[in-house]
Order: sequence, then structure tokens, then C-alpha cells
Amino acid sequence: MRHISTCFHAVVAGMISLSLYSCASMGTPSGGPRDEDPPRLLLSNPAPDEVNVHTRRMELTFDELVNVKDAFSRVTVSPPGSGTPRVTSSGRKVYVQFPDSLRAGTTYTVDFGNSIEDVNESNPLGNLSLSFSTGPELDSLRISGVVLDAATLEPQQYAVVGVHAASAPDSALSTLPFERITKTDDRGRFTLRGLKPIPYRLYALADANNDFRRDNPAELLAFYPHPVTPGSEPAIASDTIYNTLTGKVDTVVERSYTRFLPNNILLSMFDEGYKPQYLVKYERPDSARLSFIFNAPSDELPHISFVNMPDQPAFRLEYSATLDTLSYWLADPRFVQADTLKVRLAYSMTDAGRTMHQRADTLTLTKPRVRRPKGKRSREQLAADSLAAVKERQLGVQIRPTGALDIYALPSLEFSEPVLTLDSAGLHLEMKSDSLWVELPRPQLRPDTASALRKWQVVMTPEFGATYRLSLDSLAVTGIAGRMNPPARQEFTVKERDSYSALMLRLVPDTVQGFVEILNSGDNPVQRVRVENGVASFPWLAPADYYARFIADADSNMRFTPGNYELGRQPEDVFYYPGMLSLKRYDRSEQWQLYALPVDAQKPRKLLKNKPESGKRRQQEEEEPEEEDDVFDVNANPFDPKSRPSRSGNMRR
Repeated sequence: MRHISTCFHAVVAGMISLSLYSCASMGTPSGGPRDEDPPRLLLSNPAPDEVNVHTRRMELTFDELVNVKDAFSRVTVSPPGSGTPRVTSSGRKVYVQFPDSLRAGTTYTVDFGNSIEDVNESNPLGNLSLSFSTGPELDSLRISGVVLDAATLEPQQYAVVGVHAASAPDSALSTLPFERITKTDDRGRFTLRGLKPIPYRLYALADANNDFRRDNPAELLAFYPHPVTPGSEPAIASDTIYNTLTGKVDTVVERSYTRFLPNNILLSMFDEGYKPQYLVKYERPDSARLSFIFNAPSDELPHISFVNMPDQPAFRLEYSATLDTLSYWLADPRFVQADTLKVRLAYSMTDAGRTMHQRADTLTLTKPRVRRPKGKRSREQLAADSLAAVKERQLGVQIRPTGALDIYALPSLEFSEPVLTLDSAGLHLEMKSDSLWVELPRPQLRPDTASALRKWQVVMTPEFGATYRLSLDSLAVTGIAGRMNPPARQEFTVKERDSYSALMLRLVPDTVQGFVEILNSGDNPVQRVRVENGVASFPWLAPADYYARFIADADSNMRFTPGNYELGRQPEDVFYYPGMLSLKRYDRSEQWQLYALPVDAQKPRKLLKNKPESGKRRQQEEEEPEEEDDVFDVNANPFDPKSRPSRSGNMRR
């Protein structure tokens, strides 16, 4: 029986083995889990931090097939040379060919950023940077930080960050290429390597022509207000190892490393608003108006005179707030009726050397002609043409709004030309009571703005939900060309109280000076108010989702003021409320700690236009920054979703 049992077990084992072999032979092997690991650098020539290097070619070897993506914009070589290095890939290797002989006794840094990725899954290898020296010593100090748009706190991706020695002349920024350079990553962060222990002046530049200098004042710029001296210090990092099954701490290991300082520089990039000044367009859109449009704002008005005329006509000038759009309204019928006018315009213009000089142009402006259809016209066409002729002789008027009126707004009258005379007795305001119209006291009129000649606000105190009717009698208004208005009438209803929610923001510290803008989901201002005693109050907001931005308005002009390099002026500080403010038909009050978060962590992610790249590798980099940055909590439990790495602040100044 024992022999039989042994044979039986042997037969069963053989059948199981055969079955397993059969299943294995018939199935198709799977490809395994998706590769989410970036390429790994195995070898480089020159070696990292090698000295006395004389080759003009760098060769890197990786553990898998690699590709270099967008090398021109993402790979930087510091210091910059007269030519652009050629970066190529072949198989598992990446090559960097320097176009010129390397400088003697110089530390070179090749920063690949996130340009190197594997061929199969396009996993990027982030923050790869290699340095070597053509002399016996290697400069190894660093400066790290972030570059943000000064007005919107948008990360400035792939901007050039560079330095000049503090001893360099003031003109170095525009006349000499940077001594050392790097580029920001997709989060606007940078690490500038290969520095000496000397003071530097630090800049960020939107380098349009890739010459590593600011030779065009239209290029966006950031500059740190004080010289920066890089340094280093020994530091201890505690690596916490967690049990993958329980999520509890298993081991804490301390290790030494070098912390490079400063590592939290904030560079606020701004547009100085430079535009060359010249005349863009001139025209005579109608018989009584001459229009001139300039390319840039101006501090002074041009001088206008009429050529070959015995006297100069009377006119009224309508202009934009920045004096770049001008409309001259003619009051003299002789000039209005003239088919052609010759005008001498004297104005300031930017020359090829970007300096202002006076220029005078003689311009011919022709009265627009109305094209009449040829051939015999029908009775309807003749009637329409007659009505058009009557309208042409009348002063155009529009009453707004045509629908609902906000409780904080005022109705307005807008005319087709500047008002010469206005008889307020011809203006009537009525309020609807049940089905009857009750006339209210005659309202006052005031110009909409100081420069507007054609738009007037109707001063009144509207009531929630009330319906009004605004009427203007015919011939009550005379325009500058002598035309008078036809009768006009418009009904409108004021929005109900429950159409609004109130928002109060209490800023900390409460001593700040400036204004708060309420933003929509597109990062565009909806309303703005000045902060009074640390409080910004918005009583009339439509129920919706909003965001908020505070501008430290140093010059009290109620708008963001950019920096100015020539004057050494930094842009005004900007803060974002870190979350969304949802108003759903109820009032809300929030405290806003301006300095609770570092500036690069304030702007809500939903508002960001320059979002960082996605993917597992990018998420890991956000959770585990480079240890030299010293901006994370090494004791945070990665298995605990409530545990968040802490972030260091950024130095604004």
C-alpha cells in the first residue's frame, strides 16, 4: 500500500506539473507595470566636479534609452559663450558639444533642467546639473530662489537668472552678458551654481534675443535690491523610514550635508511698460472729429494747428487717461463743412536710439463720404434714406442701463458728440408705483470722468427692486456741431437685495496700506476698494466664487505700480488670499494673515496659468524638495494625508 501511495502521489505531481507547463506555454506574457521611473545617470565625461578639464565635448551615459526635449530653451551652459552649445542624444547617451574653446581657470555648469527623458514613457529626469573646471579649483557655491510675476505671482517658467559681480559697472546689465546663468524650472524655481564667495547682483530676465543681457527696455526684468554673497554651512538631516505595512515610524537616521545659502530669494519680475512713442493712426471718422492714436502713454499733449487757414478753429479735446488717444471736436462750421483739412501735428517721438525728440508732421484728413447706391431706388429705399438724413442731422443719445441696474451704480446719458448746452429742465426721472408713474425731483447731472465730454451720470438714490423711467425731451441738448437731440426714454429696474452678498476681509497686520481686488476665476478684477483700518469691505457682490488680491499701494494711485531699474524701485508687493471665497447669497467675514504663507505658495492653484508639469515624478518633487533648499519637514509621515511638508518663506527684499 505504501508503494501504491507513493506512485499515486508521483502521478498527481506529474499531472500538476504538466498542467502548469501547459498554462504557461499557452498564455501571453504581460508587459508588467508601467515604467514611471526617470532615467538614471551612470557615467559622465568629464566626471562631476572634475578639475583641469580641457575637452570641448561632454558625454553622459544613462541606464536606458533617452531623448533630449526642447534643449534650446531648457538646457543652459554657464558661463554663457559667444555660441550656443549643441545638445544631442543617441541611444543611452547625451552629448554636449561646445562651439568655442573653454576659458582657462573657469568653472562650467551644464544645467539640463527637465529636458532629459526616457524614450518609452517620457519620464523626465529633473534637476540634472553637472559642473567641472578648466583649472585646478572648482567654484561650488549656490544661490536658490523663485521668480514670480510681480503683479500676479505667476511662476516665470524658463526665465534666465544671472549675476554680475557687485564690482561691475552699473551699465553691465545692458552691455555685458551675465557672468553666471541658469534658467527657472516649470515652478519658477532656480539654483544658480558655480559661484565664488563674493557679492553679486542678482537678476532675472525674459531674454527675448538670447544674448544674456538686457539690451531692450521692453524685456521683462527682476532685480534683487541688494548685493548677495553666497555661502554654505554644515547641516543635519533626519531621514525617517516608515513601515510600509503599518505606516508607523521604523527608523530615524541622521546624516550630514551642506546647506547652500541663501536658498529663499524672491525675484519679482515686472514690465516697466516701455513702448516706443510714435503716431500709430490718424483719421477723420466724421466731419466734426479728428482722431489721433499714439503707441504709448504720454505726459504731454501734442500741439495742433491748421495749415493755410486765416485763423485757428475752436475745438474741444477728448482724451484718454494716458493721453495716447485724442479726439479733437471741431466747433467752427467752416471747418466741419470743409471736405479736406491739413493739420500740422507737433509731438514727441522715440528715435532709433530710444531717445525722445520732437517731430512735426503735416497730415491731410478728408471728410468721410457716404456712398449712395446707384440706379433707380424704390419708395422704401428713398424713405429709409430720408430717415437716415434726418438722423444724421440729430444728436445721437443713449440711456443706460437697458436692463437691470446695480444698487451701487448710476444710470447715464451718452451723446454722439461733446455737449455744448444742456437744459436740465428737459430731464425727467419717474418711479413706478403699482401701475402708475410718479415723477421724482429733477436729478442732477455730472460728467462721468474728467476727460469725458459726451457721457454724463444721473445722480440718484436707487431703491432695491424699484422700477424707474428716465426721459429726455427733444431739443434739450445741443452738441458741439450744432446738432440737437431727439426725444429719448428708457426704463430700468434696480436689482433686489437678495441679489447681493457682502464680504469683509480683515487683514493682518492691520497697519498695511493699499487696496484689495476681488477676482473672478479668470484672475481678473471684479471690484476694488481701499483698505481702511485693516478692513476691506465689499457690500454688493453677486453670489459667486471669488478670489482676492492685496496690492501694497505705496503711491496711493489705486493701481499696481511696476518696478523701475533706473530708479532702483522695486514693484509694489502683491499678496493673494490662499483660498476661494464662495458667496452663496449670504454674508461672509474672513481674517487674512498676509504673511502666513510664503509668497510662492499663496496663489490658489485654480488661478495659476503657468502650472507645473503633472505626473508622479513631479508630485514627488513637490513633496520632497532638494535637501539643500531646507524647505521640508523630514519628520512628516508620508502615509498620513493630514501630514503636509512645511515650506520656508521667500525673502521679498
